[in-house]
Parts: sequence; C-alpha cells; structure tokens
Amino acid sequence: MSDLKKGNRFQANTSNQTELGSTRTLRIKLNVLHRTIKDLTFAKKEVEQETERLEKIRATEPDRVTQQENVLNEAKMMVPHSTNRIRTAAKDISDYIDKEKECINDEELLTQAKSVLIEAEKVLDDNL
Repeated sequence: MSDLKKGNRFQANTSNQTELGSTRTLRIKLNVLHRTIKDLTFAKKEVEQETERLEKIRATEPDRVTQQENVLNEAKMMVPHSTNRIRTAAKDISDYIDKEKECINDEELLTQAKSVLIEAEKVLDDNL
C-alpha cells in the first residue's frame, strides 16, 4: 500500500510505457484507416447494387422508383464521406509517425504503416 501512496509503482517504467503507448496508438490508427478503406470499397459496391436494383424496379414497379432513388442517393453520399475519412486518417497517421518516430521501435509496424498509407493513396487516386 505504501508503494501506491508514493507513486513508485506507476512511475517506474515511463519511457517503456511511452514506447508501448506510441506503438499501440499507431496500431489503432492503422486499423482505423484499414477499416475506412474497407468501408469505401463496400460503399462503392453498394452504389452498384442499388443502381442495378433501381433499373429492375423501373421496369417492374414504377411506384417504388422514388423510394429506390432515395436509397441510391444515400449510398452515393457514403462514397465522398468515406473518401474524406480516408484522407483525414492518412494525414493523421503521417503526422503521428513524424512526431513519434523515435518512440516507435517496431520496424514491422512502421513498414505496415507505409504500406497502408500507399494503399490509401492508391484508393484515393482511383476515386478521383
């Protein structure tokens, strides 16, 4: 109990904790970017599916066309939203790596970060 009052237990390995915290934070940021790239891919597929569905509905059920157009418009809105999230997450990771590079000793993680950033750049270029 005396160690808790003095604070020794919580201040022992602050440099190691910072290193682990930086690595963990980078890993979380990479997962966010990777998930957002998947979201964009899914949004594009959804737009294609809803477009096909709209064409079928136009041929068979003209009274549902307006409702399906609304669904398609909502799906289309997700593409620029996901694109903006990818752009923001990629910039956040780049800035974080520049700021915390000396605290991150996991070379494999840094390599993974570079590959995910390249993937994000490629996805953004394809989206233009």
